[in-house]
Amino acid sequence: MIELLNIIAPVALTIFVVGVGLRLGRFGVALLTKRHPRGVSPTFVPMPQRMGVLAALNAVLFGPFKHFYRRSNPTWGRGYLLYHVAIITEVIGYSISALIVFAVIVLGRPVPDVALHLEESFNYSPANLLAIIFGNGEMLQARFLFGQFAPVFIGITWIAIGFAVLGNVHLMTVLLRRWSGAVVGDIDHAAKGIRTPGRLPWDRLVVRTIIFCIIWTELLARLHLVPGIVYFHALLGLALFVLLPFTYLFHMVYNFLAIFYAVRRRMARTIA
Repeated sequence: MIELLNIIAPVALTIFVVGVGLRLGRFGVALLTKRHPRGVSPTFVPMPQRMGVLAALNAVLFGPFKHFYRRSNPTWGRGYLLYHVAIITEVIGYSISALIVFAVIVLGRPVPDVALHLEESFNYSPANLLAIIFGNGEMLQARFLFGQFAPVFIGITWIAIGFAVLGNVHLMTVLLRRWSGAVVGDIDHAAKGIRTPGRLPWDRLVVRTIIFCIIWTELLARLHLVPGIVYFHALLGLALFVLLPFTYLFHMVYNFLAIFYAVRRRMARTIA
């Protein structure tokens, strides 16, 4: 597995960087082009008041869940909420870990050797570096990355894993029951009794299955039940990197940009 990771990692990261770069092209143009929400017509009666930044952010982040997802598909809504709390926490942890590892390499300092359980080595191989980043919840890697704050980081990410397990079970249930995109509950009084069928999109099924396996391999790695499982965990993480530019996962890259423009539209009351 270590040899396989050493071969696959550079190829996977190249595909990821090129794919994201190509897809971000039009968003780069949007950032460089000065745009302003047109807002409502000045002759609109009654003229709606502008929305504050915090109120607009709340409407963008939680409005769809409160007013639609929670009512139309409660199982999916709960899974959506739990999963995103977990994934945001985990992605932040992986990102911080990757930055620390990169800084250590630039400074020429030693890193742990995960396979040999050594606290200091100069094993800069892709497999070892990925095992440090994706295995940041194990004590050896956590001590190297976060020092005395390692127990705190591990505790926080254990909570995130709990949310991830619950959220992903909900979302897998929705997929397997073909409830993805389905309306299975009453949205409001006017739509009472209205139902729409769901679907089983291949990309969501593949991605959701990989994430499901990632969660359980991390659990096995943390509990030290399967030796070397952290490398398989890292391999699954690389699989997501490769798929990210070509599936719905790409929203993780442009999400901050999308939220920025959505908040501006809400503030100008372009969106009611």
